[in-house]
Amino acid sequence: MSTVKENYKMGHPVAGILLGIAGIAVAVLMTLLFGVIAGAVAGALGIGAALLGISARRQGNRGTGALVAGVLAIVLAFTMTFTTASMLTTMKDAAAASGVAPTFARYMNNPYLGIFSVAANAAKDFKDEDAAKTIQSEMEALQQYIAKQDNAAVKTNADDKAEKTTGISIQNTTGVSFSIGG
Repeated sequence: MSTVKENYKMGHPVAGILLGIAGIAVAVLMTLLFGVIAGAVAGALGIGAALLGISARRQGNRGTGALVAGVLAIVLAFTMTFTTASMLTTMKDAAAASGVAPTFARYMNNPYLGIFSVAANAAKDFKDEDAAKTIQSEMEALQQYIAKQDNAAVKTNADDKAEKTTGISIQNTTGVSFSIGG
């Protein structure tokens, strides 16, 4: 796997590829669940893979796969971490603004730690049956609220388009006319 020259190693491209693949897997599969923690682990795996790839590239014509896998793991780690945090923050804000899901909004007090933090906060109240029913009814009410908001936005956009299409007509001296929307 590694080449030894004058008693020192010259890189481990296969180990770098494996680290890169592990970083990609953690970024894609675990970031939604564990948020920033999984993103940091995926980023660290990606950095390790990239360093092994760079080390192998310096000593020969190997390590490109490790370098590519490491960079991809780093990019996915940052992208998935920010996407997850943004998505969960938006869900928390929607739950708080709607007024129909105050318990759900309370459980999402730290959206940067992913869905696991929501589940951990909710686990305290899941000991009795009423809390589980409350969360379920709030989630259904929040889904209905979001569906109504989406329908209202679609209707507003359709009305705006209907009002804005008054039409433009252009006619030049040769008798050719050009008409848009009117």
